Order: sequence, then structure tokens, then C-alpha cells
Amino acid sequence: MRTTDDITRYGEKREVLVRADALSYVRASVGSKVVAADVASQEVVTLADEQDGLHHGRPELPPNFHLELLARIAEVRKKVQGEDDEDRFVVAEIREGKWVWGSYKLSELLKG
Repeated sequence: MRTTDDITRYGEKREVLVRADALSYVRASVGSKVVAADVASQEVVTLADEQDGLHHGRPELPPNFHLELLARIAEVRKKVQGEDDEDRFVVAEIREGKWVWGSYKLSELLKG
């Protein structure tokens, strides 16, 4: 999931959700972007962009951040097996000045 500062014609911020099981490829522009495409449409979607870190001093995305995404998705899948049926979301975010892939339950996102 990614929230951007792009404002729609209705004055709202835009959010992008991509199902992990629909990813056909993930690509990185080292230091600046992680993009993915879904299996059906092959539409390319930006999942992380160093421009999103403008309010945090715009740190570059770490090398292999796209691989860290795949590892995080696998980790989240293992954690939720047998827990509950609540969907999980993986979000690129900045913590302590560094990019990480955070994961949240839907209920946690709705609170925020």
C-alpha cells in the first residue's frame, strides 16, 4: 500500500493497493523507486518512491529494497498462518531516518 501526496481532482490524497499474490514482477531504480506490476493488467505501480520521504529529509531507498519487500511479504505470510483472517498490508515508510517495509493489520490502518 502506498499513500502519495498527489491530490486527485476531488482534493483527496491517492492511495494504491496491490495484492501480493497478484505481483508478476518487482523492479527497483536503485536509491529512488520500487515498482511492481500485477499479473492480469501488467499495469506498473510505484510502491516506494524516495520523493515520499520529503518530510523526513528524503533519504534514498536502500540497495535491494525491492528484495526486502519480497522477504517482508514472505515473513508476514508465515506469521499470519493460523492466526486470524484479517488482511495484512505492507507499507514503505521511514523509521528513525531509514526506509523499512512496515506491516499492519487492516484494523490498525483504520485507527490511524
